[in-house]
Amino acid sequence: MTTRRLLIGLLLFGLLTGVTAAPARAVEYRLEVVNLWETALYAYAKAAELHDGASGPGLERFQQSLDDATMSRGVVLGDRTLRWASESVARAYGTTRVLAEIRPGGDGHPIWDEVRWEGKPGERSVWMVLPSGRGRPERLDRAVLKGDGPPRQFQPYVPTRGTRSAAVKYPLPFLWAYESRGTVWERYVSGSIDLSQGIAAVVGENDNQSLPDTVYLLIEQGPQPTTYKAMLLWREPAYNQQAPSHVNPMPK
Repeated sequence: MTTRRLLIGLLLFGLLTGVTAAPARAVEYRLEVVNLWETALYAYAKAAELHDGASGPGLERFQQSLDDATMSRGVVLGDRTLRWASESVARAYGTTRVLAEIRPGGDGHPIWDEVRWEGKPGERSVWMVLPSGRGRPERLDRAVLKGDGPPRQFQPYVPTRGTRSAAVKYPLPFLWAYESRGTVWERYVSGSIDLSQGIAAVVGENDNQSLPDTVYLLIEQGPQPTTYKAMLLWREPAYNQQAPSHVNPMPK
């Protein structure tokens, strides 16, 4: 009897060990990103939906107009490019680097830039939105983010001690410095970012106000296939208002 119990115990242990050692199932994720002039939002969002972290039917209609491609193409910025992060940047943000085909939006295509990849639940990935030139507008003013739940609107701010948000802002040279040391996530971003909805934005504010900001999109991969969305809204710095094309001469 003792020998039989021992054999049964060894068999159960082997089965449990096999289950524990089984690799995590890969899940498909999708990220859709669009860059717009900030004025595109105001035709949809009510005043209450412009508060930090707010959601509401106006923001849902705003997202739907992008899904349906009924949004005017005149407010879409074509010089902001969704890209995967380098190995060093992915490591600095404590993420797994992902290489996948990025399908740009534009004429004849959906408005969204889109990337799909397979990953493990619980891991993070980081994606970058970089300018392809000196294009206007330069400041990332608001972000509407959708992960686990409805789209929510955020205005990136420099974080203060003890606060968290799904959109935070740091000087770009500051981020570069700590990325090069590999400690930007551990020392700063992990304590200020809120990934409870599965998606967040870190804005690198360019100290040269004639050049656009850089945006890092962080994804916390959930247990189920998920489409994450980032609607990035840009404006010009206050000092950078363009002069009219024709100026009347001053009276003599």
